[in-house]
Amino acid sequence: MRRMRMAGTVVAGACAAALTVSLAACTSVSKSAGAPFATIFASAGTAPAHAPGSGSGSGVAIGSGSGSNRAERGSVRAATLSRSALADPDAIAAADSDVWVANSDYESGGRGWVSEFSAASGALVRVIASPHDGLTDPQALAVDEDRVWVADGDGGALTELNAATGALIRVVAGRQYQFADPAAIAVAGGDLWVANGGSDSVTELNAATGALIRVISAPRYRLNTTVYSPAIAAAGDHVWVPDGGSDSVTEINAVTGGLIRVISKPAYRLGGPDAIAAAGDGVWVVDVNSGSVTEINAATGALIRVISPVANVPFAIAADQAGVWLMTNLGTKGVDGARPDGAVDEFSAATGRPIARIAVPPFRSDNPGGAIAAAGGHIWATDTNFYSYRGWVAELSARTGGLVRVIGARSGHLERS
Repeated sequence: MRRMRMAGTVVAGACAAALTVSLAACTSVSKSAGAPFATIFASAGTAPAHAPGSGSGSGVAIGSGSGSNRAERGSVRAATLSRSALADPDAIAAADSDVWVANSDYESGGRGWVSEFSAASGALVRVIASPHDGLTDPQALAVDEDRVWVADGDGGALTELNAATGALIRVVAGRQYQFADPAAIAVAGGDLWVANGGSDSVTELNAATGALIRVISAPRYRLNTTVYSPAIAAAGDHVWVPDGGSDSVTEINAVTGGLIRVISKPAYRLGGPDAIAAAGDGVWVVDVNSGSVTEINAATGALIRVISPVANVPFAIAADQAGVWLMTNLGTKGVDGARPDGAVDEFSAATGRPIARIAVPPFRSDNPGGAIAAAGGHIWATDTNFYSYRGWVAELSARTGGLVRVIGARSGHLERS
């Protein structure tokens, strides 16, 4: 189960009907090319998709959109998903062909599922919710080649799925793994790394077999993953773990499990490090308390720059070799009833300079928190709406910054309802 962050709770979402909508009438992002938003059309056809508790059938119904001013709104077609296909999303992972979203109904007694979407069309491919999959509180996802891993916090286990078919490969659990609220996953070099939110530890597994390699918890690593929802990133021979309780980042040798360094000097301005992404030569750390992003040299641990201040409270981050995308939100509905003010901010990976601020629906009205991923030239973000609690997934073009599609919210639910 997710824990409270500095800026308030990530409010749980209600199950909702989901539509792919046109956003042609929205104001374009502040991008040098001035790229407009694309008109969104539902894709025709999808692989069989069954929502939890639903009957047989595709789970997708195609219909025409409505609206009193179609000339202004643009042409709209809607792909209605089964009610439980996308609700209370906690995590997202993407590959070139597919996108996976972890959903959790933990507050209702423990029920979780993974929804898979086509990266090309946005169509629902399948909902993975069999009792044999062991999904009660899925909190994190990782994908590598032909496999998808799901960390189940309440269940204290990892579920491994076939990326092509959604079939269960194995559920990894057992006392030897020392899973305690596993809530973050990274995969690199044939190994899987799991940050445990309940025990200040990291578990390393063989990604091909699920066999345990080691559990890292010695005091010298200064792992403090129990204050904030833990995060982890891996690339090449390095693994990085933000330590929210000690305002530091621990770097681990991915080959030996040995400690490389603990980064904590004041110049890095690590204030509540709460999310992390690695790509190319850089590692980017979200500092939720200081409202900044710290960039670190992946090879040496040297400070490259601190991006500060960011326009809002940062929560989630994704990166590739060209850009860095940051989900931000100031609203704290669970605490003070304030209005949301969400956005996705894009920065240059080379210079750290801001490129675009995408502050339109659904980002403008998202709940504090969210998750974001980058793959295949596209950025995928997920969260729930601040007012309606409805879950959504949004796709952005990494090249233009344009909003490609929104899955999971009627147009009327993107703003206050």
